[in-house]
Amino acid sequence: MLIRQQKNKGEQHMYNVGFVILDNADEQNYIDSLKCTQLNVHPINKEEVAETIANYDGIIINEKYMHNIGVICESIILLKKQSNPFVWVISERMNKMNHIVYLQLGVDGILDNKSDSEEHKLLMINAFNRYNQTFSTMEKTVKSECDTTELQLRPCNFSVLLNGKEINLTKLEFKTIEFLQTQQGIAVSYEDIYRNVWENEGADKQYRVSNLIFHLRQKIETDAAHPKFIKTVRSKGYKLAL
Repeated sequence: MLIRQQKNKGEQHMYNVGFVILDNADEQNYIDSLKCTQLNVHPINKEEVAETIANYDGIIINEKYMHNIGVICESIILLKKQSNPFVWVISERMNKMNHIVYLQLGVDGILDNKSDSEEHKLLMINAFNRYNQTFSTMEKTVKSECDTTELQLRPCNFSVLLNGKEINLTKLEFKTIEFLQTQQGIAVSYEDIYRNVWENEGADKQYRVSNLIFHLRQKIETDAAHPKFIKTVRSKGYKLAL
């Protein structure tokens, strides 16, 4: 997930929110009511969600009509699989079964269509701010054993800072280095890495893990043949050097 335009401590953050348009409905009045110094809200056609999701910290979908539940469920699954942004659905209070389905699929909240937009605005800003605060404290500094090279994990956008330079990782690459970091320098087996990074079972687990580590080293190591951060532990797996 991306939390955009982070500023100095004490200053407000600006968050980009996409509003998915269903049934060619006119949602402009509601969109305008959400815009403020911390929320930048943009309309998105449902066909464009997959292509533009990287631009947004959160997504709002207005259920509006009961027949939209199918396309909403498909959109939620796609969003959570692709980049896992915050997702809120606007729905009538009486549609309790729909609410349960949306929540089971991973939405972050149901917005009552009778509630004031000011309440919706505050709910979203609070969620974004809490995410920012939580993951700012989770950005761990890892120092290599050999020198003062500094590596920072940035969960907010699947990247690392290496001596102040940001390096973008794939989701699997970031999940791998994040998992190794949680083990505090302990040797982790191929099986454990695979189980914590991939969401499905598959063959050739050792090969897939080794291949992922190879590409990760190419990005973060000065000399991938003699790695300082991700160490190979013979007959075991890998560990992140502290």
